[in-house]
Amino acid sequence: MNIKTMEGLAGASASMSLISTPMNVAKEAERKGDTDKAQRALGYAAGMKEQAEEYGKKAEKGMKADAEEAKKQEKLLQEEIIEARRREREEQEKRLKGEAGEETANFDSTDISLEGKLQTETTEAGQTIPEEAEDLPEKTYDRSGESVELAASGMYVDVTV
Repeated sequence: MNIKTMEGLAGASASMSLISTPMNVAKEAERKGDTDKAQRALGYAAGMKEQAEEYGKKAEKGMKADAEEAKKQEKLLQEEIIEARRREREEQEKRLKGEAGEETANFDSTDISLEGKLQTETTEAGQTIPEEAEDLPEKTYDRSGESVELAASGMYVDVTV
């Protein structure tokens, strides 16, 4: 809140509260027939009223300044929001371009076990069995748990997913 607004509202309120005293004095003097005292009291009341009006004008100026400041703050906030959205959009575009620019396809990968390698390895001279093959078991098991003999080395292996 602007200082002018606070000062104006407080001053106007105080002045309006203080008017009641000279008005009561003026009423009492009028009942008693003392016109000089009543006029002096009314003069004080008029002065207080003018002072309250001045404070009211000051408060009005302060409220206008508050409204202008609030508009400026709102405009700054909107600009910050717009800038944040712009940066966010640029980041999203960069990410999308980065993903589109990468040459990675969406596919599953697999590792071929030693047994599979043994079944597919061949040389120009013919079938070879590496030394690691000596340690392999003679049987393997399928998905149902039944034992299956290893395929002979060099045979075609069909793997589907």
